[in-house]
This record gives sequence, structure tokens and C-alpha cells, in this order.
Amino acid sequence: MSIITVNEAAAEHNLDNVDLKAKVVTNNVEIEAEPAPPVADNFMYDFKYNHSLPTTDVLGVQTPDDCDAQKEAETVVKSLAECMEQGNAEAFAEIFLEYGVWRDKLSFTWDHRTFNFRPAILKAAKDLFPTTKATKFSFLKPEPIIARPYPDYAQLQFVVSFETEVVEASAVINCVLSQQGWKIYTMYTVAESLKQFPEISPYDGHMTGAISWEKQRVLDIDAANPEILIIGGGQNGLALAARCKALGMDNLIIERSEEIGDVWKKRYDYPKHWPTYTPAQKQGIYMGWYASALELNVWTRSNVAGAEQDDAGNWTVTINKNGETRVLHPKQVVMATSLCGVPMTPVIPGMSDFKGVIRHSVNHDSSVDFVGKKVCVVGTSSSGFDTAFDCSRRGIDVTLLQRSPTYIMSLTHSVPRAIGGYAPDAKGNRPNLEEQDRIFFHMPVGPGEEFARRNAKVLEDLDRPLLDALNARGLRTWRGQRGTGNSTLGQTRNGGFYFDAGACDDIINGKIKVEPGFIERFTEDKVIIGGREHEFDLVVFATGFSNTIDSIRATLGEKIASQCGSIWGIDEEGEFKTAFRETGVKNFWIMVGFLPMTRYQSKLLALRLKALKEGVSSEPYKI
Repeated sequence: MSIITVNEAAAEHNLDNVDLKAKVVTNNVEIEAEPAPPVADNFMYDFKYNHSLPTTDVLGVQTPDDCDAQKEAETVVKSLAECMEQGNAEAFAEIFLEYGVWRDKLSFTWDHRTFNFRPAILKAAKDLFPTTKATKFSFLKPEPIIARPYPDYAQLQFVVSFETEVVEASAVINCVLSQQGWKIYTMYTVAESLKQFPEISPYDGHMTGAISWEKQRVLDIDAANPEILIIGGGQNGLALAARCKALGMDNLIIERSEEIGDVWKKRYDYPKHWPTYTPAQKQGIYMGWYASALELNVWTRSNVAGAEQDDAGNWTVTINKNGETRVLHPKQVVMATSLCGVPMTPVIPGMSDFKGVIRHSVNHDSSVDFVGKKVCVVGTSSSGFDTAFDCSRRGIDVTLLQRSPTYIMSLTHSVPRAIGGYAPDAKGNRPNLEEQDRIFFHMPVGPGEEFARRNAKVLEDLDRPLLDALNARGLRTWRGQRGTGNSTLGQTRNGGFYFDAGACDDIINGKIKVEPGFIERFTEDKVIIGGREHEFDLVVFATGFSNTIDSIRATLGEKIASQCGSIWGIDEEGEFKTAFRETGVKNFWIMVGFLPMTRYQSKLLALRLKALKEGVSSEPYKI
């Protein structure tokens, strides 16, 4: 992996994609070494439709305690079905609050779009309803409920299925009771499957060929001639490959590592028993098993040696397959190498003279070789905390160096509030993942931000003893970008927060020392921080990565990279920029995300690719 070296100010300063591209030069970046403030509210966040929650005091109506959720939901669905089946855009828009939100993925727009407030909803409905009719509405689980997350807010939530001419779809709907009756606050419509092209059934499995299954798999993998080339064999590449295969689309993953799962197996040296939170090595082992069990075609020890497109968007991709040159002509190319670009390591005077070890966290898998020595970890996002904790649990003298405040959450309080719906019941039975995913991913950004801001305040109050104890040790904390905890940070920086996995206790009890500031310079045997001399044997820069665009540039070349839109962050409507959608380069896509998002978004991207292949989708709605 190539390394972009940058001044430390760049390592924690929040540069947008344009800034980073403009300032990166060969092996160096020159940026003023001024301490970076916390993330700006508008960093990678262009959303423009904020509105306060429709609380009961604003609406002037209290939802009755004895409200029959099923009955009220049936009434709403009846009205909704009538106007959508008839294509009555005006009646449809009137069902929403004035500041209601309609979010759609593929089912109407063949894109990821959010229509904020009634005028935008009306405009979209007028444009889309003449060509897309929704019919056959039916309730899905979970059953309709009246949810009361806060004393001043109540909503009727339910899930329905419906069909268009092309897709089977679902809608998650949240309604609030107003003086005019129930009004839709948010509605999320999403394609679930293509009616003409369902997932294919598993093959029989009986061996009828002349050679064994294992030998046949080797031949099939080697001879792969994919219509979809997936670059990157991490969780996103694997999930998308499985989704595409289920829809009958030939695909191939190319992965530079020796084995699938190495990105996790070689990350941290943690115990290998299976606790509540999966250790990195177990995740890596599972990924290797997943690829084998689902018979995914993967070329390991392989990388892109060259990539070109003709004027029609046809690809010619040259692969270095473990030293052998192969040329492929896929219809679609998907970048699945994560949101990270390339590691960013500071350029600091005296680095070349330092006799100790300097490395980026991406190259640090264990601190076992530094027992009895002194370690400095630069950066206080998740990687910094994990690296410091890896040292402290071995009894190593470790110092965590912090420039900007970090958003901290205890697992005790944050996990139940964030993903409690996925938890097993008292008997260990897990809920249906499709049902939970619909709920988990349905909320539009605008209302989601309002809920996240409240949730962050609640979590901060619950975690106050933890935060106060950390602050007393010199660790600075804050409530996150836009005051939303990790919500907006995850949608923009994809970092700057830490779910406490053990490091916090070691900070509080003094096993991890915290110092403010940044490294000013190195000497042969000293590290200078704030004018103070320190002796460290190892300095680990947990200073993050550049944008995905740098991975694209390094993999597919400047011509392709220069045509891509901004990657990640939130657009004006409230959707992710470029990821999972048209990139600006024909037949080129980006698949990224954390594990639950991987499961969910891979299905949508596979459906989009299948619809394009079969010619059943319209052009994405761009108005």
C-alpha cells in the first residue's frame, strides 16, 4: 500500500475531497501546522432541509394511550393506496405533513433520492406517478405500533409491501397525529426484488463431473470471465459478489492480499474466543469461509495493472494475477476497497534521524514486540484507542496524543439505543434481519438528525461519570458534529468517535497516559511534544486515511478518478454522495459501508446492476 505523507495538521484536520486532491504531491503535503478545531457542522454535509421534530406541543394534539395502531395504520394505507394507484400526486402530497419527507431507493426513482417537504414531494409525485404505479399494498411485520421515544413525541409506525410494474417493494412509514388527523412524517420506499428476475435457486449439488468439486472450483475460478469485476475482497466485495451471483450475474473479486479475510485477520492481535463483539481474526476467518461456502470467484494476490474505457463505457482491465497478466472485459466495475484512501502519515522534522520505530496504524498489528518499552500513539479516533489499549493490556508504557476532542460512547448505553433491535430475545432467538434492516435504514437524514441530537444528549447524560473521569485524565470529549454524537460523524468523516472497547478504563486508571498537542520534531532518541522531550521506542500514527478517490486514482488511474463525483458525505437532499449510485463514470460503482450497511446496500446495488443488464429500469430520476 502506498503512503501519502502529510503534515500532522492534515492528519486530523477535516479536508474535503477537493482540498486533498489539490494539495497532495509526491510523498508530501504542505499545510500549516495549526491545531484543528472539532469538525465543522457543514464538513462534507450539504443538507439544507432541517426542521424541528413534530412534537405534540407543536401539533397541538396528544396521541391517546388507547390508540389502536392497526386500525389507524389501515386507514392511512387505504388513503395512500388510492392516491398512488390512481396516480393522484396532489392527494398523495396532502397525506404528508408540510415538512414531511419521502425517501426512495430504486422503487420509483432508480436512484437514492429524498424529497424534503410537501412541495418537493408533490413535484416528484407528478413526475413519477405517470410511469410508475404502486399497487397491492399489504402489511409486513413488525405489526403497527405507537412508539413514544420521548415524552413530547409519539408516532405511528408500520411497514407495508407493494408492487410496481417492475419491482416488489416495501415502505416504512412514520405518521404523527395532527389537528387534521394522521399525517405522514416520513415514508421510505425501497425496491426489494425484480419481479421478472428473482434470485435463482441453489443448484442441486450432486457431483456429475469427471473431477472433484474442489478441483472444478479451482478451474472455474481461474477461468473467470466476469461481467462484473469487483475490486477488493473485504466485506463489501464479498457481499456484493454473493448478491450478484444470486441474481445470475457472473462476477469476479480481485484481492491483493494472500487470503480473503487478511484485512481483518492481520489487523489486531486479540483473543480468539467468541465474545459479544466479534474479534478481528474471527471476522477474517468467517470471510474466508463465506467466500468458499458461497462459491465466490476470487483471485487473491492480484491487483489492477491498468484500466481503460472506450467512448461507450466498455472496460478493458489488465490484472496482475500473482505475477501472471490477464486481460478482462467486464461490463461493470465496482470499487469495494473501503472508504479509506491511503494512509496519512505526518511529515515532521527529524523523522529520518529517529532511531526508534515509526509506523502508521494500518501497519501495526500487535505491540507484543514492545513489551517493556515506551510507545506513543498519535490520534484519538477508534484506531488510536484500539492501538493504545493493545499496548496497555500488555503492560506497556503508552501515551495517547490528542489534538482534537473525540466523541466517546460507552457500549453499555450506546449499543442498546443504536442497534438494540438486532439483539436476541431472552431465549437467544434473533429477530428477522430483513425486518430489522428495513427499520434500521429507513430514516431520512433530516428527521434522523433531530432524533440523533436528542439521543446524543441522553447518552451524554448517561455516560457523564465516564466522560468526567476521562476529562479528569486530560482526554477532551464533545458531542460530535452538529451535536449528533456519532451519527453525522459516521456520515461524513467516518471517524472521530470511539465506542469504548476497553481503552477508557485504562485511561481512567492511568494505564494509558493522555497528552494534548502534536509532535513538533524528532531527534535521534527524543520526541518533542509542546516543547517537552519524551523518549519513545515506537510511535504509531493513528492519523487516518485520505478519501476513497485516492484508492481509485492509484488503482484505475487519474482519468477515471477525475471523472468521479465527491465520495461520501451527505448531499443537499440527504443521501450519500456517489456511493451505491452513479459515480460520474459510466459502468463504474462504489460499494462501501460498515457490516450492517454492507448487508443492506449490497442488495440494492446488485438489483440496480441486474435491472441495467436486463433493461427493465428507467433512467435515474434527476430532477
